[in-house]
Formats: sequence, C-alpha cells, structure tokens
Amino acid sequence: GALIVVEQAIHLTEYESTGIKMDCLVSMQVLMNIFEHNTPLHDGAIIIRGDRIVSATCYLPLSDNMGLSKELGTRHRAAVGMSEVSDALIIVVSEENGKVSVAQGGVLDRAVTREELREKLTYIEQKAGEQEFPAAYMERKE
Repeated sequence: GALIVVEQAIHLTEYESTGIKMDCLVSMQVLMNIFEHNTPLHDGAIIIRGDRIVSATCYLPLSDNMGLSKELGTRHRAAVGMSEVSDALIIVVSEENGKVSVAQGGVLDRAVTREELREKLTYIEQKAGEQEFPAAYMERKE
C-alpha cells in the first residue's frame, strides 16, 4: 500500500515534521523503495512538494466522517482526514487489492483509473506552473 500527499497552496509543514526529512526527486523507483513492505519508510505518508519528496513516514489526521464506508482502513481514513484540513491531493494505494483512490476536499474517489489520476495530477501541475512532476507518478513497467 501507499499514501502519497501532493501539496498544493497550503504548506504542510506541521505534518512534514512528523516524518523523516527527505529531499529527492519523485520517481517510480524511489516510490517503490519507500512503499516496499517491511522497509523503514513503509509506514505513514510521504509528502510531495513540487517534484520532490520532502518527508516520509508522516502521520496524518484521521477523518471522523461517519459516512465513510466501514470497509475502509486507516490509510483511507487518513487520506480523507488530510483532505479535510488542506487543499492537498492524497493518493492511496490499497494494500489489499492494489486499487488507487484519491482524496480531495473531504471526498474519497475510489478505484480511480490511471487516466483519471493523470488528469488530476496534470491539473495540479498546470495550476502550479511546475514542470513535469506528474510524469514520475505515471512511469510504470508495463
């Protein structure tokens, strides 16, 4: 599983400080190493600012939303919780089934397709005026 927070206008310094400081470019290889099961950085979330991972193993606030499905685990509740207190886009990969969900504005979109995720990341890229940071998320061995 994975929990990835893509920072936008609201800086997430408070949550960044709960994790291990990093400073590296986002790439498929780095993400795979971080979220490999039973590795030191596996638990918690990573925070991405622009095209860089700035922190790993971060603690996020859990949502108290009683309307969330009871089948959702802590990772998904943390994604929704973070999206309730920030403008970040939070990407969740289910440890059980590998499906990707996205939380934003307190809403969780489940089973997001690759194209839908690409659109959301491209929108953030265009809004921020950054160059190429969504491309690293979409690299994948077919």
